[in-house]
Amino acid sequence: MPNDDMKVIAVMSRKGGAGKTTLIRALASAAMRDGKRCIIYDTDPQQGMMNWATTIGIDDPLLTVEHLEFSDELGTKTDEVYEEGNVDYIFVDTMGAAGAWADDLAAASDAILLPMKLSMDDWKSTNDTFEWYNGLAERAEDPSALPSFHVVLSDVPAKQSKTELEFEDRAFEAFPVISNFFMSRKQHREASKKGLLHTLAQAKRSAKNPLTRVHAKHFEEALEEAAAILKEVTGAA
Repeated sequence: MPNDDMKVIAVMSRKGGAGKTTLIRALASAAMRDGKRCIIYDTDPQQGMMNWATTIGIDDPLLTVEHLEFSDELGTKTDEVYEEGNVDYIFVDTMGAAGAWADDLAAASDAILLPMKLSMDDWKSTNDTFEWYNGLAERAEDPSALPSFHVVLSDVPAKQSKTELEFEDRAFEAFPVISNFFMSRKQHREASKKGLLHTLAQAKRSAKNPLTRVHAKHFEEALEEAAAILKEVTGAA
């Protein structure tokens, strides 16, 4: 039976190093913590997500990670998964470059999410992608059928510099920025080496060492942050 509640979220940026893979890992982990079944399609030729899943040895019935060589495959894949009805979220990790592939991904997605660090390079890249999206709306026969578009401020330090605060203000003026930030956290760096946030949180909660158990709350905070981002994006999709 088809799952009408399934959401397809494409995470995009026209530059590398924007944090797409880190963000997707966190969003998927937050969904899995709540028992949701997820698929991550890695369309980046560098296959950062696939390499991570293989290296870590991710083996969880709630998560599938696959590489898609061609972006136009996404529509067929999502249709098949929708008809099967046993997946709640599809996340798409994209290449850090511009190209016609973005139109194919947009056509198969419910929401587009751009992580933007508080820097000039990221601001310019986000602006280019936003212009592409606006151009897509002008070219589309039915603009209302396009995926929703969201910018999430990413890798945000707990204490921002004056320059970072200025870019935050500029972003809110120029783009549809969601209210929840994706903060800079060492827990995401640990997840890149050891696994998913929710499994690491659970392991630390059940550790024999009380000092290790104390650290569980930081992973739980990261999960709550990711869950809030996911809720805000899908609520508008």
